[in-house]
Amino acid sequence: MVRSPSLASVLLAAGGIALAFFGISERSNALSISNVRRTPVVSVVERSAPAVVNITTNNGGGSRSGGAGSGVIVHPDGFVVTNSHVVRGATRVLVELLRAVKEGRPTFEARVLEDDPAHDLALLQIAKARTFPYVSICTSGSVLVGETAVAIGNPYGLGDSVTVGIVSALGRSASLPTGYTIRGLIQTDASINLGNSGGALLNLDGELIGINSSIHPSAHGIAFSVPGDAVLELLDRNLGARARPAPPSAPVTGADAPAVPLPGRRPQPFAGAEGPAAILAPTPVAPETTEPAPSTSVARPKRSPIGLMLRSAADGVVVSSVTSQSSADIAGVVAGDLILEVDGRPFTSAPDLADLFQKAAPGHTFFVTLRRDTRQASAILVVPYK
Repeated sequence: MVRSPSLASVLLAAGGIALAFFGISERSNALSISNVRRTPVVSVVERSAPAVVNITTNNGGGSRSGGAGSGVIVHPDGFVVTNSHVVRGATRVLVELLRAVKEGRPTFEARVLEDDPAHDLALLQIAKARTFPYVSICTSGSVLVGETAVAIGNPYGLGDSVTVGIVSALGRSASLPTGYTIRGLIQTDASINLGNSGGALLNLDGELIGINSSIHPSAHGIAFSVPGDAVLELLDRNLGARARPAPPSAPVTGADAPAVPLPGRRPQPFAGAEGPAAILAPTPVAPETTEPAPSTSVARPKRSPIGLMLRSAADGVVVSSVTSQSSADIAGVVAGDLILEVDGRPFTSAPDLADLFQKAAPGHTFFVTLRRDTRQASAILVVPYK
């Protein structure tokens, strides 16, 4: 005899089915919420924020200034770009990986490879052999006015802060307290504050479109970033063929990697009237210990601290030779160039010009007018740190 199911069992079964559907519905809703919340901005932060670092400096006073600024790792070998005004004059630079929490947010000492105040940029290398998280760089021609811009940096020493806005305009100019006027800047309304300097401005593909540099002093929501093109030029000058690694496919965890030697720097094309020369603060150059024997027909050459061997002439100062990898060499000055003026002052005496260079403080910038063959051009040289 087949027994009919009781009312209680039917109700229990129905309740179980209802609970099962309720659970499925809740799980589906949770997944839906997760997808909604994981916006493109969240994806950018997860992908690119590990490459944004905190930079602190020591200026020789014995105490470390916290939260001096931010920086962005742009190469897996630990090359970091920041603002010139963040590290300029520092005797020691420290880089902290803000998102490497499992490693205790490690801090590394960094070496300044180039200081370019004319573009408010500086290139550092972290003094540690490993693979670092990094971001790829977007060229200025690919930046869209109105597209979402994500700023990541270290405002007021808080560390690892994210703000969002849009690209408000391109091709802006701004005058910095250092006296330089920078052109071609990206304007954004993403919130930028003290300590964001040197941090990243990213697009929704996680690419670096600019290095946050300054804010408009009389307005809210007007900030400026140095464009990616200037960052790429900085890397090209210092790293050559290594300057543009393949875009990162996934966040790098920081696994140990073989040691990578510090890069050499290659001479740059001579900059004539069509463009400025590079501004560099190179690593110390060993002083020359020997000089050519004096000639009876020309004055004895004088070696300057920026790597120039000089001799006097009637209409200027002749460059007799250039030390390899010196400030002058990297700026593109070559033997045979005739120096006409330095900072607007004419020179015909090699000893006087060498003395001017010798007495200048490390990091001091000289604006030099040159003549090569029949062409006049300019170069910008910085006295190296000793």
